[in-house]
Amino acid sequence: MAKMRLPTLCFKDFFEILTSELISVTGGLLAGTMLAFATNQIELVPGLLILLPGFLEMRGNISGTLSARLGSGLWIGVLKPQLRRSRILRGNVIADIFLALIVSLMLGLVAYFASAWVFGIDNPALIYISLIAGVLSNIIEIPATVLTTFWLFRHGHDPDNIMGPYVTTIGDIISIVALLAAIVIVM
Repeated sequence: MAKMRLPTLCFKDFFEILTSELISVTGGLLAGTMLAFATNQIELVPGLLILLPGFLEMRGNISGTLSARLGSGLWIGVLKPQLRRSRILRGNVIADIFLALIVSLMLGLVAYFASAWVFGIDNPALIYISLIAGVLSNIIEIPATVLTTFWLFRHGHDPDNIMGPYVTTIGDIISIVALLAAIVIVM
């Protein structure tokens, strides 16, 4: 009977994954610190704590799927790591924009109705804050995701190893800043 060998993980892959996870942990600490300092502003908007977890989760998930689709396109050769007119790139970015807007609207509606039903607080500003923060975070997160995915691929790294933790962390930081900016705009 022949011995079976377990597949070994390439050191390069291990280093990429470890580095991205360390950056993710550090960025998570930064995002948490920013959130702790912004508690007073967040408490000014009744019901915002209902919106916060879903909104923070949304950016990483939506941008994570965008980077995964781009990474797949790069690996199979249907997409070049350049910002040229590309039907695939344009379609993915447009889908990402619409998805983020629809999810932002849905999160705002859920937060509004949950706040009204559970606490008896009628605060339609939750819907506007969610939409404005969604737009603001899209303006930063989509280009950052596309550019970083392309840069990593051009420099010989596997975007699939790095982009998941990266976009989650960047999404958390950008989402907190966008929510705070939306609070200032709406209130």
